[in-house]
Amino acid sequence: MKKISLLFIVAISIIATSCKSGSDTDIKIITVNNAEELIQALGNDRTIILNNNEGIYFLTEAIKALVEAGFLIHSSDAPEVESAIRAFGTPGSCELDIFNIENLTIIGADENNYTKIYASPSYVDVLAFTSCTGITLENLELGHYPEKGECDGAVLGLYDCDRIIINNCELFGCGITGIQAVGSKNAKVNYSTIRDCTFSNISLYDCENFHFYKCKLISENDFICYDSKNISFEQCVVPDIVSGDMSFIECEYFYWLEDEGCGDDDLEKD
Repeated sequence: MKKISLLFIVAISIIATSCKSGSDTDIKIITVNNAEELIQALGNDRTIILNNNEGIYFLTEAIKALVEAGFLIHSSDAPEVESAIRAFGTPGSCELDIFNIENLTIIGADENNYTKIYASPSYVDVLAFTSCTGITLENLELGHYPEKGECDGAVLGLYDCDRIIINNCELFGCGITGIQAVGSKNAKVNYSTIRDCTFSNISLYDCENFHFYKCKLISENDFICYDSKNISFEQCVVPDIVSGDMSFIECEYFYWLEDEGCGDDDLEKD
């Protein structure tokens, strides 16, 4: 099969290192400074470090520019490939289709200051991964901007993915849900926050082995969990009303009502 190559990379540094992932695999370390460089750097077996020099990584404009330049292809126009980074949907859409990628880490350079990745319009997922394995996101703030109010897209979409790690991230609305996962498994979410989403904190469908540790899921709405198993929350802040079969270990619960905030007085421990 013909692979779509996205190796036109403008980066500060590219350093080769070695990592074992079942077999010996060279992991590239790539430092980027803006959204176009980030998209161009996406691929298998690499760690992408996002500098904070430019402030915010606006994906929408970068995707449009790379489609016009021929570096990204719309999914509807793309040939069958083993893995690809494509623009998803109709022309004018701005959602990335990150498909069948393995061993990819995207990390903000400063663990004390989130690197911001924003997208618009509100009907797209900010980041979406399909049939991907070994994905890590760290030190990132993801959300729709500048839209406020109702959204149709998720902040983070995981579709048929395996081995996902999310560390020290913040996912904010107006996304319809912080994490939307379908047919995915073996995900760990640590020290992260989901807030201000319009429909649910998380929506899991046909998923298994999702573990949330020391997270704050504080959108004032439900958890959705259908046909999923081994979904657990440990030492997390969660809403008092949830749907689905999940386990809660040493969690704190907050009570929420429409149009009312949640403060420390609203928390109740397990």
